[in-house]
Amino acid sequence: MFIMKRFKQTLSLALAGVMMTAAPTAAFAASPEFARSAEEWAKLQDNKIEYDEIADLVHEYNATVQKNAIDLGKFRKDYGDTNEKWADRYRELADDLEASLSYPDVDDASYASIMTQIVTSEMQIDSWRKSADEAVDDYMTYYYNYASAEAMLTSNAQQQMIAYYVNQLQLELDQKNQELLNETIQSVQTQKSLGMATDVDVLTAEENLRNANKAILDDQNTIENNQEKLFVTLGWKHDGRPEVGTLPDPDVSRIAAMNPEADKAQAVENSYTMKINKRKLENAKSEDTKETLEKTIREDTQKIGAAVTSSYQNVLAAKATMDLRQAQSELQEKTMQTTERQYQLGMLGRLDYLNKKYAYDSAVIQAQTAKYNLLQAIQSYDWVLNGLANAS
Repeated sequence: MFIMKRFKQTLSLALAGVMMTAAPTAAFAASPEFARSAEEWAKLQDNKIEYDEIADLVHEYNATVQKNAIDLGKFRKDYGDTNEKWADRYRELADDLEASLSYPDVDDASYASIMTQIVTSEMQIDSWRKSADEAVDDYMTYYYNYASAEAMLTSNAQQQMIAYYVNQLQLELDQKNQELLNETIQSVQTQKSLGMATDVDVLTAEENLRNANKAILDDQNTIENNQEKLFVTLGWKHDGRPEVGTLPDPDVSRIAAMNPEADKAQAVENSYTMKINKRKLENAKSEDTKETLEKTIREDTQKIGAAVTSSYQNVLAAKATMDLRQAQSELQEKTMQTTERQYQLGMLGRLDYLNKKYAYDSAVIQAQTAKYNLLQAIQSYDWVLNGLANAS
C-alpha cells in the first residue's frame, strides 16, 4: 500500500479479518490493493479531503465501517446466508441448558434456592426456543444494517465538511464585526471627551465588543470540534491536519430533475429500513410476526413518501433563500461602489464607511452561506432517495 501522511487504524479484508499492524505513518485500507487503480489510491492517500472522495474515504478508512465489515464476515462464517443456523443456535442454547438441569430431592436443604434457579433457567429455555421460532434476522439483514450505517457516516461527513465552511464564513463575519466594534469604541470615546456621549454609551460599546470577542472564540471552538469529527470519520487521528478541499457549487439543474411523486418509488425501493423489514418478512414463520412486519412496511412506505416531500420542500426553500441572498448581495455591491467613491473623496467618515462595509460583507457572506445550505439540501434529498429515508 502507499505510504500516507496520516495515521489510520485499519484492517485488510483481503487477509480474512486478520489484524494488521501499521507504522504511525502508514495506513492500510479496507479493500485489497487491486480493488482500485494506483491513481485512485493516490488520490485517497494525498492527505487532502475532497468532497467527492468522502464516500470512498469512509468505506476504506472509517474504523466503524471496518469493524462492521469484520463482524459481518464473522457472522456469515458462523451462521451462513440464511437464518436457519441463527435459529438453530437458539435451539442449541435451549437444549444445552435443558440438558444441564438437575432437579434436587425435595429433602435437599438447598431445594428452594435450586428450584428458583431452575425455574429461571426454564424461562430462559422457553425464551430461546421462542426466539428460534421467531428468528427473522440473517446475513442480509445484518448487511443492510451495516450498509445503512456506512451511508449515514458518509452523509454525516458531507454535512460536517459543509458545516466546516459555513462556520468559517461565520468566523469571518464575526471578525469583521469585531473590527467595526473596535472602531465604534474609539468613536464613542472621542464623542465622550467632547461631551457628545455618556459613560453608558462607552460601557455599551465595550460590552458589545466583549460579546463579539466571545463569538469569535465560540466560532473557533466550533470549527475545531467539527473538523476533528470530520477527520476522525475519514480515518485521520483526531489531531490530524489534512488539507480540506473546496466545496462544489450546488447543481441547480438537479432541482429541475426532481419529481417527488415519481421519486417516492425510488426512495422506498432503496430504503435500508424497508430492505431489512422486507427481508425479515421473507424469513418470518409465525403469522403474528408476519402481520406485524406487514403493518410496519405499510407505515414506513407512507413515512418515506412524506420524507421525500419534506426534503423536496427544503430544497425549494433553500433555493429561494439563495436567490434572495444573491440579489441582496448584488444590491449591496452596487451600494458599496458608491460608498467607496464617497470615502475616497472624504465625503464619508471612517465609522460610517465601516458600517456600510460590514453590511456589504454580511450580504456577501450570507449569499455564500445560502449556497452551501442549498448544496446540503440537495445532498439530503439525494440521500433520502438512496437509502436514508427516515422511516421506522
